[in-house]
Amino acid sequence: MRKSSRFLTRVYLVALGAFAVAYIYCEQQLQIPYPPSPAPTIVEIPRGAGGREVVRLLHDRNIIQNEYIALGYLIVSGTRTRLRAGEYMFDKSMTIPEVVNKLVNDSVYLHRFTVPEGLTISGVAERWEEQGFGRAEDFTKAAADSVSLIRDLDQESASLEGYLFPETYSFPSRTTARQAITTMVSHFRAVVTRLQQTNPPERWPLNLRQTVILASLIETEAAHDNERPIIGGVYLNRLTRHILLQCDPTVIYGLEQMNQYRGSLTLQDLRSESPYNTYLHPGLPPGPITNPGRSSLEAAVNPTPSDLLFFVRTSEGRHTFSDSLEAHNRAVSKYRLEKAQARRRVDREFEISNRRSSARK
Repeated sequence: MRKSSRFLTRVYLVALGAFAVAYIYCEQQLQIPYPPSPAPTIVEIPRGAGGREVVRLLHDRNIIQNEYIALGYLIVSGTRTRLRAGEYMFDKSMTIPEVVNKLVNDSVYLHRFTVPEGLTISGVAERWEEQGFGRAEDFTKAAADSVSLIRDLDQESASLEGYLFPETYSFPSRTTARQAITTMVSHFRAVVTRLQQTNPPERWPLNLRQTVILASLIETEAAHDNERPIIGGVYLNRLTRHILLQCDPTVIYGLEQMNQYRGSLTLQDLRSESPYNTYLHPGLPPGPITNPGRSSLEAAVNPTPSDLLFFVRTSEGRHTFSDSLEAHNRAVSKYRLEKAQARRRVDREFEISNRRSSARK
């Protein structure tokens, strides 16, 4: 009886010792960052993947060293069912608890989606495809199906044109076009809310819909922020005095909607019956012609007061502004003369260069 008791005691002590050794080993392994020389790696955790599958994937991608210890940690820590699907960036050595914590806290890798100012919906859709998020036609369709997102802002609009705010966004992988569009419209709302806080709507020269339309015209015409309020003021003056806006970008937009734009405007184009032809139809066009940024929206809300009625683009995207047709015509003639002189200088320099080259031969 005593021998049996002593034997059981020895077995118990051996088992206890083995458990202690195993525990210490596991604790040490959990505290060792891995891999020793990490390379930036993106790992996608599939939706619905179980703990064992996730651990095996991390091991195969060289994120963890011992999948059995990692699986044991998941079980003991109670995180086995809390792992989140998505893409994760691993760019430094991490311990198993740190890796698990990253997956549990949904620290997914975000992809940048950059939308510059002045793009139409079709232009944004092209960027959506170019930047690897999905097909352009899917984005365009999602935009057409999402007009209800702005119904409280603009009851007349049949399109989201003007309301997809240009910005650099960060989206997780597999973000749908609808989700991205919802985010862009929400950002537009946030910008408008801040504008309303600094400039109460009752002080705006136009209502919200008209403001967005005017801002879209400013966006297409202005290349420099300090000219945006001036251009806004010119258009507002023409609207107030019932003068045709004669905005080339609106004509181009209308032609593009009819798939008739050939890359440059002709006199025949300026006679087109498009509702966006502001050479024929008075007032603002029927809707925004692009998606304006913050500076253009601010310029439409707070345009520069003046008597200016005309402007012509000159060099480096700058404009010459005039308060009469006579002054405007002089500015146009001056710009054309300077442009012709610059062209002749380039031609002369090219000819001289060719002569020198021939002389060397």
